[in-house]
Amino acid sequence: MEAKDVQATLAELTAAACAADVLRHQADLRRLIVCGGGALNTHLMRRLRALLPDVIVSSSAEEGLPPLQVEATAFAWLARRAVRRDRLDLKSTTGAQGARVLGCIYPA
Repeated sequence: MEAKDVQATLAELTAAACAADVLRHQADLRRLIVCGGGALNTHLMRRLRALLPDVIVSSSAEEGLPPLQVEATAFAWLARRAVRRDRLDLKSTTGAQGARVLGCIYPA
């Protein structure tokens, strides 16, 4: 099998898996914002749009956040919450028993 065929197969598998999970977990989704390297892959974005015809599929760049900066931004947000000692209630996401301050600050 040629490398281009392997890449095409992996791209289709990725698009199909993402679309299937959207339909399984959020069948009424109207908008999907893609971040990370996948948002820079025009073929993948085209396949997601084709597999989710009733969903607006866009890059996080269109929302003002470069796709490769989403993870860093999320960790910066979490760090700010930890420094401020803000509690996060993530029961529905993590199964935690209640709101908690995430992370610790250790002075040097």
